Amino acid sequence: MSSLIDGKPGEKLRIGRIGLLGRQRRRLLEMGLLPGTAITVAGVGAFGGRIVRIGDARIAVDAGTARSIGVRRESARE
Repeated sequence: MSSLIDGKPGEKLRIGRIGLLGRQRRRLLEMGLLPGTAITVAGVGAFGGRIVRIGDARIAVDAGTARSIGVRRESARE
């Protein structure tokens, strides 16, 4: 499993795990970044963070947090 920081713009991913604890983890879960959720990398921030799209929402995630989110690439048929 790779991390979100490895995702390229336009790539479709599925969240596998969130390697954070406490308030950081809870905040990501509140924003919809749940294990099993399909996301699309919408862009890369100036300092390496990722902008992800979940449905119509866009969420910016800093580089450190993106390294803590494990993802799997979606297959072409999904």
